[in-house]
Amino acid sequence: MRHSIYILLFTLFPIFSFGQQWKTFTDTAGMFTAKYPSTWINKVKEGNRVFFTSPPDTASDDFFENINIRVTYKAGYGTEIKVRNLFPGVTDALKKQFNDFKQESLRYFKWNNMDAAEIIFSGYNKLDESLRVVTTQWYCFFKSRLYLVTFVADANKNDHTETARKIMSSILFK
Repeated sequence: MRHSIYILLFTLFPIFSFGQQWKTFTDTAGMFTAKYPSTWINKVKEGNRVFFTSPPDTASDDFFENINIRVTYKAGYGTEIKVRNLFPGVTDALKKQFNDFKQESLRYFKWNNMDAAEIIFSGYNKLDESLRVVTTQWYCFFKSRLYLVTFVADANKNDHTETARKIMSSILFK
């Protein structure tokens, strides 16, 4: 009997410990869906840019990690222009926007069964040099659309990286 209770508890433990509520966001203009935790805030801003913002880590937390999704359209995306052709041009442009720019990694992978690129870099944004950030960007072409997903975090923290990766991986193109 006692053995059965332990088995039941260990079986249910993942449900209790990882039972965070997730919502689904649908963007009809950008033609994608994304899942995000109910503790994160979702906003659509100027230019139909979609943002997911983390909850505060402490009462004094004044920087919220965020994911920004931007979709742009051009006839040649994915046909004439390939993801691998974006680099090193993207890297060169980023270097101009950040002081003490450091490219952490660049990799190519499949996202929604399409060729995609991930660049991770750190630096100080020239508009606000008070905080060093680490940024992860995913680039993917799908049906003449460029999906650019950017996750920005405090370089000294790692609190929301795993959740951000789950949100980014949940994005499905339509």
